[in-house]
Amino acid sequence: MCPMAKQPTFKASMRMAIIHGKESFLMTRYTNDFAQAIAKEHGDVDKVVFDGATVDLATVLDEVRTFDLMMRHKLVIVDNADVFLAAKDTGKTSNRQAMERYAESPVNSATLLLRASAWRPGKLDKAVAKVGTVCKLQSLSELDSIRWCVGRCGKEHGCELDTQAAQLLVQRIGLSLTRLDTELGKLSAKVAPETKITKDDVLEMVGLSREEQAWEIQSVVLSGDSGLAMAKLGELLDVSRRPRELLMWSVVDLTRRLSAASTMLQNGMPAGDIRKTLKLFGDGGNRILHLAKQRTPDQLANLFTEAVAVDARTRSGLLDGRRGLELLALRVCRVVK
Repeated sequence: MCPMAKQPTFKASMRMAIIHGKESFLMTRYTNDFAQAIAKEHGDVDKVVFDGATVDLATVLDEVRTFDLMMRHKLVIVDNADVFLAAKDTGKTSNRQAMERYAESPVNSATLLLRASAWRPGKLDKAVAKVGTVCKLQSLSELDSIRWCVGRCGKEHGCELDTQAAQLLVQRIGLSLTRLDTELGKLSAKVAPETKITKDDVLEMVGLSREEQAWEIQSVVLSGDSGLAMAKLGELLDVSRRPRELLMWSVVDLTRRLSAASTMLQNGMPAGDIRKTLKLFGDGGNRILHLAKQRTPDQLANLFTEAVAVDARTRSGLLDGRRGLELLALRVCRVVK
């Protein structure tokens, strides 16, 4: 198994491989690494890609077992492999069972790569590992994402990324490497011919994320200061023109995470795992965890239930949207104070 923190090694001798996980950037990168390893050994490679949601077993096996007309080595890729494996052949045998049998004796003239964002481990993983590799793509932590941005910017975009700039970029974009790399490309083009990207460049080029907009009201509500919360709501609604629906979502989401954190703590989940699961970063994450420890799961679950009910009433027109938002913010302030 290849955890994402460790660079997987692909060899031309591998006849099957499984790459699964939600990080599309690494999925593409590792596929290219695998193809290059094969090409280095066999020369030009005939690459064939199937959509596992629509292709049948016979088509895949025929492609793998049929020699290329130019005698090139084949790399046959099945995307959405989880869907493909769940389907059944014309008989009673499932595609998964058929792939398990194929893995016992794969052909030498082709390599079969199964790719999926979701995956159910089983006998197939063990069979593939004997003739190739199984690689699970795991999302990077916030800190690792910051380090990745600094390294990626220097290696691929030819620019030095300031650490504070990298931290802000991750806060605004999130942990998707694909999106982060896109923004690094834009930032590099923006500062050219200079080769240093600063925090000010990120502030100028990268807009506030949904989470940052949400945090504008969440941070004030978490303080428990009702007067400050009302003033901030007025500023966001009347001056900054933030959508009322976004602010309502922000407060409801805050109660959801408080409730979930409290329940997870009661169940003995480590704080680090809770942070990762609920995306609790920085001082805000610390504050939510602190409150989750101080309040009971029932208290915070009731608060979340009330928040959902207020949101539903505003959506249905039974309660004025602004009034509902103010009432909910005040209610949260009283609970967390």
